[in-house]
Amino acid sequence: MLLVLVACVRHSSRIDTDASAPDPVSLKPHDTIDLALLTPDQRAALVTRRSRDSIALDETGFNRREAMIQDAYFIPNDMIEEMNARNVSDILGHVPGLGASLTQGTTRQIGGCYNTFVNGLPRAKAPSDLDADIPARDVIGLEVYPPGQLLPSPFSRSGTRPNCTTVALWTRSKVE
Repeated sequence: MLLVLVACVRHSSRIDTDASAPDPVSLKPHDTIDLALLTPDQRAALVTRRSRDSIALDETGFNRREAMIQDAYFIPNDMIEEMNARNVSDILGHVPGLGASLTQGTTRQIGGCYNTFVNGLPRAKAPSDLDADIPARDVIGLEVYPPGQLLPSPFSRSGTRPNCTTVALWTRSKVE
């Protein structure tokens, strides 16, 4: 049971106080990387990759939008790494409201309409249909704007349906 609890603890978790469970303060979050366990080359590669990802998100305006826009949902690269997602649908499943619209174990959407962008470019596919095109390990940022919200650049272009949820993924590599 302790291993299950340790795997579930994140930055802040609630454990039912009626159950016999260890003190949550004594549990180490699973999203912490112990740099001492990495080789010097692995540490350097990790720092370099995170630095490049952060610079890429700065250049796209992701970090600026995240700081300024209150009514959207953002998942930055460090949170995506913590998820250990197998595919894009796993990442989308962490977005409140959007995750509930995905069917369990498939990439099909249930209702709703979506404006989908990858690296700032519109895609005709539903967000969960990107599983075949984009490995989860390449996603460095995700933005979700609810229906009816005024969209920021680069998502406010003709052809964008204003009453649809807008999902924007940012990746390390170019996606065809």
